[in-house]
Amino acid sequence: MTQETNADVLSIDENSKPKLPSGINVLTILTFIGCVVFGLLTLLLPVIYKFLINFMDKAANSGKEFTAKQLEDMEKGRAAMEIQQQNMVPLMIIGMAGIILCFIGALWMRKLKKDGYWMYVAGEVAPVIGGLAILGTSQYNGIGSVIIGLIIPLIFIGLYTTQLKYLTKSK
Repeated sequence: MTQETNADVLSIDENSKPKLPSGINVLTILTFIGCVVFGLLTLLLPVIYKFLINFMDKAANSGKEFTAKQLEDMEKGRAAMEIQQQNMVPLMIIGMAGIILCFIGALWMRKLKKDGYWMYVAGEVAPVIGGLAILGTSQYNGIGSVIIGLIIPLIFIGLYTTQLKYLTKSK
């Protein structure tokens, strides 16, 4: 074979490889970023909860006048955080398992594997179900926790669902 024929063979191989759709590309990059951020937050949960409980204690003891509603909300928030602290290990395990599933699912979707979608969905749903089983609805004590815990995963599952037509490989 000559150099010219080797170059032709290489260009055919490069051209026959399916191009990654831009929607999947953007979603998987955002997923990788989210996995890193939420992985760090999950590992830092003990520190975060300790800080927040100390912050609430300082606020309650600051001498500032609070309304009955504010005091009730602080007490509910503190009770929810204490329950989460008591169940820290299972919550961290479930959270990290979900993050790993999402990461692997996104990697597989970059290879256009349909199984990656299902792994991603499992990674998004498992922490929600696990959290509900352990904590009940007390974990959703504010609009921020509802957005982060429920709405963002639903949006991403919906966006990935629109890209299913490009996921052609099984396994």
